[in-house]
Amino acid sequence: MFDSEGVKPPRINPEHLITFYFVAEEKSLSQASDLLFLSQPTVCLHIKTLERGFGIKLVHIKKQRVTLTEAGDALLPYAKELYQQAKSAEMCLQTLREEVLRIGVALTLSATIISVAGKFRELFPNTKVKIKEGPSYQIVEETSDMQHDLAIVARLNYGNHRLETIEVSDGERMIFIASPNDPLSREDKLELADLNGHPLILPAEKSATREVLLQKLKEQKVEPVIIAEVDNPERVKSLVGMGKGVALVLEASVEDELPGGKLIVLPFKEDIRIGVDILVHRDNPLHSMGNRFVSLVRETYKKPSLAKVLSNL
Repeated sequence: MFDSEGVKPPRINPEHLITFYFVAEEKSLSQASDLLFLSQPTVCLHIKTLERGFGIKLVHIKKQRVTLTEAGDALLPYAKELYQQAKSAEMCLQTLREEVLRIGVALTLSATIISVAGKFRELFPNTKVKIKEGPSYQIVEETSDMQHDLAIVARLNYGNHRLETIEVSDGERMIFIASPNDPLSREDKLELADLNGHPLILPAEKSATREVLLQKLKEQKVEPVIIAEVDNPERVKSLVGMGKGVALVLEASVEDELPGGKLIVLPFKEDIRIGVDILVHRDNPLHSMGNRFVSLVRETYKKPSLAKVLSNL
């Protein structure tokens, strides 16, 4: 157990000590500045702060050339060891990070991404994949807080400048589904205006799909009767199958239900699509496994049939 009695943090600043190490090794302020991505005045400040803090001269600088004093020579092995330990710690954290891939995914897209994750685990069994599902806006917020290595969401302007966008698909088809017993199922052609006063099942708040649909209904001055707001896509399909109302879903998410006649596609003339993006925090760039997962997702969305894509990988 760590004994904190009488223990104080070191007076020396590790960053200043690493700066000293680079200056001592390169024997040049300008070269150390370039390697550390620090301005030369900042490098000088770090060295002077070290010297003033302990009242001892560490370097002589003449015509931009650096030579060490006797004290500087004595300090150099400790500075080198600190730098090497810091690099080892960095490699340790990077290795740990590569063993776990944290993915946030919008509920609308979860069926596809879970299938992709299954194939990814077969290809890379040593990488653990953790998937968190939620409404798009919630997933974006969590990724902004670095809770996920990447987020897969519907394309919208989320107004978050911390995140970088990787475009995956320009338009995945959305369809209205209903029970075969729904009154609208008897129509040959439908318009959004036909939803006026009709029971509608919506995703929960912070969902991009919800926002897209409500905006289109507002443009057409349609006022449906919202009878449920549901997070779980499977629950949405269950409610629709029970004849509780109509829902807008991603076409790929009902591939299994449509052939059996449990659900039907309503013949709306409006073509509603959502783009798909992957978002990554600018300060948390993807490691190699993350980039491989992104490639697999992009390849999947290029193909018309997910099952066919996964069987050919």
